[in-house]
Amino acid sequence: MSRKQRSISLVSEIRVEPVPPGIRWVYLVETRSQEEADEIVRLFRELESQVQVCPLCAGKLVGYAVQAHHSDVMLLDEIDDVLRRAYAFVVTYRSFEPLIYRIVGELCKDTQSTILPVPHCNICGNLDPFPNTVVSFTDCSGNIVLSRNYCSSCTAQTNARSHKEFIKSLLTADECDFGCFKEADFVRRASNKRLIRFILDECGVTSDKQ
Repeated sequence: MSRKQRSISLVSEIRVEPVPPGIRWVYLVETRSQEEADEIVRLFRELESQVQVCPLCAGKLVGYAVQAHHSDVMLLDEIDDVLRRAYAFVVTYRSFEPLIYRIVGELCKDTQSTILPVPHCNICGNLDPFPNTVVSFTDCSGNIVLSRNYCSSCTAQTNARSHKEFIKSLLTADECDFGCFKEADFVRRASNKRLIRFILDECGVTSDKQ
């Protein structure tokens, strides 16, 4: 099947953010007031310094997916205990699967709440609140013009001998057409453990989705 294309701004840098896999939990709380809903939002915002947090729904039903390193698994239990002591209706799932997201959607209908969009892998299309790798394109001013998400299953299938080959293999497999990068010259620049950066000659990019 041919891939749709849409022209976007010129790209001068590619940034790659690898995210280590971890343990995922989903927390759902049916609140009795806006004050309770605000309390839960504040709680999970405070947790962002320790774990990864992705909101799933808002309104009377407030839900979050959380990913923590294995060393932080006790924190996930503590979050569960705190919520159950403070709120009347709490549901937790010790994983994140598309079925769970569909259940959240049904509960949102029942409670007149709003389900929120979750990132999906731009290769296989599976929902993934915490993509294993995020590749972002920036323009000459350093502004991100497009980001692509890739799940752990798809990144594991790449047979790359270097970071450069790894990025190109992901873009080649992407649901959008990034063929212009296949022969592009990537030049590594100052990076760190959380962010790998490459500069390249100005190159037009096409895509059908943000």
